Amino acid sequence: MANTFAAFLIALRMAESGGDYQAVNTLNFVGAYQFGEAALIDLGYVRLDSDVYDNDFSGGWTGKNGIRSLEAFLNNEAEQDRAANRWMRVMWSYIEYQEIDGYAWETVGQSRLTTSGMLAAAHLLGAGALKIYIESGGRADLRDPYGMPLSQYIDKLGGYNVPFAPAEA
Repeated sequence: MANTFAAFLIALRMAESGGDYQAVNTLNFVGAYQFGEAALIDLGYVRLDSDVYDNDFSGGWTGKNGIRSLEAFLNNEAEQDRAANRWMRVMWSYIEYQEIDGYAWETVGQSRLTTSGMLAAAHLLGAGALKIYIESGGRADLRDPYGMPLSQYIDKLGGYNVPFAPAEA
């Protein structure tokens, strides 16, 4: 499997939850990939509510692909994997929207920005946080609420092939 996109998704879920599809963290991010409410709304699994960032899923589940509850989502490994695959494509579109896709394969700070590393960083803290990191030359190494720095995801999850992002020149 080497550096395939499938291997990237395995590495991402291991970094996020140790590969535990039933995982729910203290901030209510869920599943093997630790999806938040906003991501699940973007992916069509959860309905929009008054606060997309509180992770309470109070808008309810849409029934997409048979997922009608948090329990159903947590119990469906294949659907979580499909969601992660789709989410990475959505994340790349957010990277493009932030106009930072052109930094792929450049070195920023101490890190080489591979497309998979960029995706991992955007998954961790959002494409906007990745943009701040890039524009600061790597000095603004933002961290998630548990203390994980963006640069660690860039480095740890970099180097995998991403079929929908620019290849290394």
